[in-house]
Amino acid sequence: MFATHGLGFQFGGWIFIHGVTELSAITLAGAAGMRIGWSIAFPGASTRLAAAERAGRQGGVVMLGVLVMLFVAGMLEGFARQLITSDITRWSVAAGTAAMWLLYFYLPRARDG
Repeated sequence: MFATHGLGFQFGGWIFIHGVTELSAITLAGAAGMRIGWSIAFPGASTRLAAAERAGRQGGVVMLGVLVMLFVAGMLEGFARQLITSDITRWSVAAGTAAMWLLYFYLPRARDG
């Protein structure tokens, strides 16, 4: 609807300034839930309860990260989206947050133990 009126670029900047972080958080939350469901459906050598407990603990850690991401998305939506009026700057913030999350999740880390 916006693109047909020549506002696609502006609308994208308005949405993606916070949407990159918010949609990434939603994806992680869904993956954590799928992990729990998968462990119940396919518990392997563990009992279903033990497999669900283990997956639930892992999912809980993921959900703490999701909480942080949703907080960041809320700050971007509540402040940055309203205070930044340049579409190029909004797209730059969106690209910057996308790069930040990609680097955070995909940079190799030293393993403990």
